[in-house]
Amino acid sequence: MNPLLVATAVLAAVAAVAVVGLLVAVATSVSGRRRLEGELRTSRESVERLRARVEELSRAVDVPDPQRAPDQEFVITSLADELAAPADEDSRPPADLSGPAFASLAARESLIRVVSLGHGVRRALSAESRNRIRFEVGREIRRARKLRRRELKEARRHLRAQSLQEAQ
Repeated sequence: MNPLLVATAVLAAVAAVAVVGLLVAVATSVSGRRRLEGELRTSRESVERLRARVEELSRAVDVPDPQRAPDQEFVITSLADELAAPADEDSRPPADLSGPAFASLAARESLIRVVSLGHGVRRALSAESRNRIRFEVGREIRRARKLRRRELKEARRHLRAQSLQEAQ
């Protein structure tokens, strides 16, 4: 066989494989892009439905309760608060809450707790806090090392003094 003919055939085969690979890559990326666009579209529709639902719920919550006095405030409590301090009749929420009012109260309490937890986590994971913690840990490690060295020196002195007393 002619080596030039073999080299041309190998080169043609490599080129064909490269073209097929390129076509597969393009087809995969196009199908992946279509899938992502579909997911994005469904997530946007889902967000719009949620936004509409939240607006509907906020309109329902904004309706003032005719039985509630305008100066009366709700206090968010939990079981731990009730166990810590004796509850009096004035601090308890009314027992006859309607469904939407109860849902609004529970949602507000949960939202406040989640937001405060998120704030605490964000603050704890900030660069300033991490640096302060790293500094404090380093300082504690150095202090512990110095203490161990001091105790080791004292133990050696004690052993030397004891061996000197036994030698006399």
